[in-house]
Amino acid sequence: MEIPLHQQFEKQRLQGVVHRATDLAELKGLTQQLIDLYFKQKAATAWAIADKS
Repeated sequence: MEIPLHQQFEKQRLQGVVHRATDLAELKGLTQQLIDLYFKQKAATAWAIADKS
């Protein structure tokens, strides 16, 4: 599965933020945001699949 171009840019931007980070609190905050987004995406996907049934 290919990632759309705009998402590739966003991915590179976030990778740059992680790479340049020197503050552990900053990394923890970013990690918490990404975990939250991951589970929201999982819930949205499950809802979309259930809605089609």
